[in-house]
Amino acid sequence: MVHDYVQFHRVFWTFKPCIDGFKYCKPIIQVDDTFLHGKYKGTLLVAVAQDGNNKIFLIAFAIIEGETTNAWFFFLHYVKRHVCPQDDLCLISDRHESIKNAYVRQGNGWTLEN
Repeated sequence: MVHDYVQFHRVFWTFKPCIDGFKYCKPIIQVDDTFLHGKYKGTLLVAVAQDGNNKIFLIAFAIIEGETTNAWFFFLHYVKRHVCPQDDLCLISDRHESIKNAYVRQGNGWTLEN
């Protein structure tokens, strides 16, 4: 018996309240990741901001195959495109090499300030 199934490579999602609420947050975005264990493997990426009451405000998520430059580029591109298209934002990360490479890659939507 042949089983047909669909397997995604990467998935990005956010929610309308996250997009709307980001307008009231500080212009600082923090990104991080954690490994998924158990039945489903991969890496969960999150982007968060800080609201006016200094509380963490989740703005975007992704499940990716692993912490690679292409996967981080995918995530940063969609965060910038769908959640925070404005300029003059600060991006904070743990400075993992793949994040740095994705951030400076042409076409992700972010601008590098010197």
